[in-house]
Amino acid sequence: MSLGLDLTRRIVHNEGCDLHCWFQGNGPLITFVPGGNGHGRQFYPIMAALSDRFTCVTFDRRQMSASKVNTPKKLSPPQQARDIRAVIQAMGFTKSIVFGSSSGGIFSLQFAHDFPNMADHVIAHEAPLITLLPDASELVEWFLHLMELYETQGIEQTAAEFSSRLLGYDDEGVPPIARPEPENRQNFWDNEFPILLGYTPNMWRLRENKTSIGVMRGVRCRDAFFARSVDEQAQVLGCPMFLVPGHHQGFEAETEQFLPHFLRMLDTLEKRRSEA
Repeated sequence: MSLGLDLTRRIVHNEGCDLHCWFQGNGPLITFVPGGNGHGRQFYPIMAALSDRFTCVTFDRRQMSASKVNTPKKLSPPQQARDIRAVIQAMGFTKSIVFGSSSGGIFSLQFAHDFPNMADHVIAHEAPLITLLPDASELVEWFLHLMELYETQGIEQTAAEFSSRLLGYDDEGVPPIARPEPENRQNFWDNEFPILLGYTPNMWRLRENKTSIGVMRGVRCRDAFFARSVDEQAQVLGCPMFLVPGHHQGFEAETEQFLPHFLRMLDTLEKRRSEA
């Protein structure tokens, strides 16, 4: 699949961080929010595929890749939501479709909670809200174990154990993905993972606000905790849930197969809103 990239770079200053953004296309705005890997270039393939009908923008999240800060701080999901708002406003839009994957899905839901009038539609792809799961107690204790492992054994052993549950990446024939800078992984374990361990946006308020939300889980992820969490999100929110091609980054590795499901989700959300 040809990327067809024609990206423009923009730097958006927000709360002490220069957020490095890339955009292309024309039409309604879609904002793509990275997860724990932090970098926006994972969305370049799907942005290229959509730019004939949408304005597509992504960014490196604060303290990740190009969006560096002088003094790193612990993750604040509400601040991440304000960063999304700043990017949308800098693009000259008052609202946006927002697609976030993994912890980017959490930040997208937080954005919808904090700025409902700016959320056109929100699509959360495998947001790992583990506290919603029936086995949440076991998962919280495993996450605490990973934190202890990181403090005592270091990043390599911790990342290896964590990655063992990221199913689908090693499936036969699956193309490789863009790798984040090493400092992104360090920032994730130092400053983000401890906060994400139990953080869940106010899902009931999202439902009460009747925010237009759809959720997705990748077929290659099988029974991974972040995929199973999607089923619970759909039940709590009463929103559409799609089983889509690919693994945890299927939108990047298998863009051509993923794209029709993305567009079908947007159509579904539009129809639900028109019928409401």
